[in-house]
Amino acid sequence: MSSRVGYLTLLTLLVLPACARRPVATISTPDNVVALRWNAMLSTPSAMQGVVQVEGRSWITSVDEGRKTRVDVELSNVTVGGNHPWVLRTGQCGMSGGELLRGNGNSALKVERDGRAKADATMDRYFQTTGDYALEVLASSENATTVIACGNFAPPNMSVPR
Repeated sequence: MSSRVGYLTLLTLLVLPACARRPVATISTPDNVVALRWNAMLSTPSAMQGVVQVEGRSWITSVDEGRKTRVDVELSNVTVGGNHPWVLRTGQCGMSGGELLRGNGNSALKVERDGRAKADATMDRYFQTTGDYALEVLASSENATTVIACGNFAPPNMSVPR
């Protein structure tokens, strides 16, 4: 009888911890990069529709523990072989604001054979998380006054789901 109680006690001690409920994963704010980045959907301005129909997206993230700011840009449905500079500005599309960062040269959008382009650049300063920001994609370095795509950045949604 005592060996039966001993086995039952041992079995209980082995099984009970396995039944304890622990969270499978915990998401902390510093690890959740998507919740910390500003996003913009890029599209062709109405004045250029019918001429080009560019689509894309861009996002801004803080890097190097917040001391620097990285901007990523992706485009699709662009003419193959194109080389498009881009500009991060204060304000919104269609409104002239101060230039914060210019992607040209090695940071320009170089269109591949599939009509897509990707680029990124980093600025050596903290990203001010208040205000309005827009990204403009320019026709070329020679035609820097023509915007072929633009997008307004939206701040991250920091609300916690319930």
